[in-house]
Amino acid sequence: MTPLAEGAAPSTEAALRSMRIRAIRWRPFRLPMRHHFEAAHGALDDREGVLLQLEIDGGATGLGEASPLPSIGGGTVADVLVLLERHADALLRGDMPAEVLANGPGAAALRCALDVALLDLEAQRAGCRLAQLLAPDAAEAVTVNAVIGGGPPEEVVAYGREATSHGYRVVKLKVGVDHSVEGDIARVRALRMACPDAVIRLDANGAWSEAEAAEAIRGFYPLRVELLEQPVAADDVEALARVRANAPLRIAADEALRDPALATQVIDTRAVDMLVLKPMVLGGLRPALDLAARAAAHGVGAFVTTTFDSSVATAAAAHLAAALPTDAAHGLATVEHLGADLVSTSMSPHDGWLKVPDGPGLGVELDEDAVEAATEVPWVERRA
Repeated sequence: MTPLAEGAAPSTEAALRSMRIRAIRWRPFRLPMRHHFEAAHGALDDREGVLLQLEIDGGATGLGEASPLPSIGGGTVADVLVLLERHADALLRGDMPAEVLANGPGAAALRCALDVALLDLEAQRAGCRLAQLLAPDAAEAVTVNAVIGGGPPEEVVAYGREATSHGYRVVKLKVGVDHSVEGDIARVRALRMACPDAVIRLDANGAWSEAEAAEAIRGFYPLRVELLEQPVAADDVEALARVRANAPLRIAADEALRDPALATQVIDTRAVDMLVLKPMVLGGLRPALDLAARAAAHGVGAFVTTTFDSSVATAAAAHLAAALPTDAAHGLATVEHLGADLVSTSMSPHDGWLKVPDGPGLGVELDEDAVEAATEVPWVERRA
């Protein structure tokens, strides 16, 4: 699979300048989680975000989603709404304001929504799936992992058995939640016993010290763990590299990629085997694909995950995943953790595979009744 060739598509800023936006609309939403979900960086009981629409001449509309995750420093929905109120007129003129380009609260999520909406429009105009703008031979479906939050061993076992019974071959477990390495090893051991044939990967969300990470990896080794995401703090790339150098399993960087300088350091020093690409954190599909291309040049792979977004952003992430030359499972089976959605057909996996929406464009359609149920706030519109 050939990723997007350099210069084959404009940057988000260049696309905005060339698209001649006639209207911009936005609307906040809140979706409940199906169950309380715990990770080392915090717990989720609901998921908030902002829907974004860009309209061009002729009435074609591009759709995006800005859903920052406060627990990982992404800001809040309120931050996104402030940015939109402040800069909607500039965006209509085709200008990307410095405040939106910066890494302040809500900015990356808004850039993601803009990038996806613009790509949606570009793909509609080209008459192809969005993924084909990123890679002409993009896959039609991608493998995905089930995800299990922190919890006692019996709960982990129940979710693991449920996941494998539904066809998942890869199961990802959150660790580092209670800062007990011994407890984490016990949970992984219980999961392995319950799911002997599953591929198990873990995500510590930067919860451990370097010594704790080494201790945990020694305990995980007999349990055939495939991969461990962000074992140490995001800003300690040197420690991350040392952990990777001594680990008998693959190490991935996630939270470290939020800072462009740290991301460059991770790639240039080959501190990890894989990058975890979150479009909502990285500012869109194009920046994520660029990061993947830079990593590949240094022998570092990449896969895609969401931040427990609605099917709008999950569809966008699936298009990105379909464009990547990797056989790694992607973390896109997250809509099933939501108690509601915003589209007519949710992005739900089947037998461990997620079908990438057919084109042209993003390939999902808002369910207006579902959108109404998710918020009491009406659409806000600005026109050129």
